[in-house]
Parts: sequence; structure tokens; C-alpha cells
Amino acid sequence: MLAYIDYPEWRRLIEDYKTLDELLTRNMKQALSLIVMVGGGYDESINSPFLRVWNGLTGNASFIEDVHALAIQYRRGLIRDVDLAGALIDLLSRRSFSLVDLIMMNNYLKLINDINVLDLGLAIFYENPESILAGVREPADLVPNKLVSRELTIDLEAKCMVVKRTFSVHLSRQYESNIYVIDWSNPGLIPYSKFAVPRVEGVEVSDPIFSSITRLRVRAVSRVIGKDFVLTLPKPVDVKTDTNYCDGNVFVSLPQSMGLSDYLSLIGKLMSMGYNVRKSPFTRVDELIGHCLSSRGQEVK
Repeated sequence: MLAYIDYPEWRRLIEDYKTLDELLTRNMKQALSLIVMVGGGYDESINSPFLRVWNGLTGNASFIEDVHALAIQYRRGLIRDVDLAGALIDLLSRRSFSLVDLIMMNNYLKLINDINVLDLGLAIFYENPESILAGVREPADLVPNKLVSRELTIDLEAKCMVVKRTFSVHLSRQYESNIYVIDWSNPGLIPYSKFAVPRVEGVEVSDPIFSSITRLRVRAVSRVIGKDFVLTLPKPVDVKTDTNYCDGNVFVSLPQSMGLSDYLSLIGKLMSMGYNVRKSPFTRVDELIGHCLSSRGQEVK
């Protein structure tokens, strides 16, 4: 397995389940910054460390039990992708849940079966917390192909205080595309912003995955497609990139917090698993894909 914990002052690549369990049980808040890149085969018991941590964070036992049951049914071949997608749509339509539950659900599905909602042709979008904290609500019509929409509350820190804010979460169906972006920069949930463009006056204003889906209409997944793909470049990282990075249609978005040692370790691990990895000079996957489409003479919206 491969995972990355994007926790402030403690960022690290994780390569085995024993280490993962030790870290999560030592500090369960790190579970919220976990990004599972390559999973599958994790402990499927209801008493697994991950499920205990999840229950400790939210106490939403009924939701956890439902997700656990679906993950096990899928693992044992009792349901297919289309069945799991339909069951998750139904689950998010009728059950109560928090943003934490959604993060943990996606990571649990990855740990058990190496998939999350993205691989089922779905996507979960949520309002950018920075906008919410500033008192600005993101218009819901920014989100395409909505299937389920919910209003949730979140605790945010503002001026040394914890304040409750309302925000929107949407479950959507993705576009069909032969261009794929593997999202290893989010834990299966994508923040959305009113800015469709990547940057305004040099400042990043949108998530690169949201921009890729809405502006370029690519298909986001969490699982590697094929054997060849192109990585974005975490920053700041001083490393030689490849010249043929626009060959192919599978692009990987990496956390921009990832350091050089973890970046190189990830590349070495992926190559040892038989993947052909190319390094691009782009830090945002939407700008990488846009550049490659333009270089091929294809339209960029």
C-alpha cells in the first residue's frame, strides 16, 4: 500500500498497514489528512483500527456499519461497481453524516478495495472552507451533474475561536472522458470555488481537480489507470523533469506539501511496482493537462 499523511508539521509517506495503524491510533486527527494512493487488502473486520478511529472521531456508528457492509460485499464480489455506486447514492440520500464521515468513508473504501467514489464515476464536492470562514458562500450551480445535495455544519478556527459555519456538500456524476486525472491530492473529496480558472493575478483560487473536471471535463479517479502516467511536481522541489510528459492521457495530482524525499520515494516505489512514471514541471494538474491538450492542438475550454 501507499498513502500520504498531509498533517501540519508531520507529513510522511506511509508504505505498510502496520505503520498506518500505529500512527492513526496514536493521533486519530491524522486520519483526516490521510490520502490513500494505493490500497486494497486492509483488515476487513468491524473492529479494525481504522474503523475504531473513525468511530472515535464521529460516533456515527450506523453510517460506519453501512459503509463497512458495502465495502465487504464489494470485496467478496457480491456487488459490482454499478451496485456500489447506487448504494452509496442511496446512503448519502437518507443517512446523516459529517464531512469527517465522508473523508473516512473514501479512505476506508480505498484501504479495503483500492477504490473510492471517484472510481465509481461519482464525485463529492464541498464548499471551500476558506470562503466559508470569510463569510462568502459558493454558488451551488458551480457544481455539475448533482445527484444529492446536503447542508452540513463545520467547526472552523477564526481569531483563536471555534465557530460553526454552514456549508454545502454535493454528490455528482462525473463526465465521460478518455483523459484521466488520478487524484492523490485530496482524500476523495473535492473543494469547489466560484473561480473556474486556476489563478487570479498569480494567486491560486481553485482546487486543480475541481478545475480539471469543470473546465477540461476530464475523468477523476483514485486508482491508477494502465501502466503509464505523468506526475505533477510538488513544490518546492528541485528535480529534473522529463521531456515527453505530454505522451499519454493519465495524469496524477500530488499534494503540493510533499517534500523531495517522499516524492522520490514515491516514484521509486511506483517504478518497483511496474509503472512507467514521468515527471512534469507543473504543480497544478489542470495547468498540466491544459498545456498538453494545447500542444496536441486540442481545444481547452
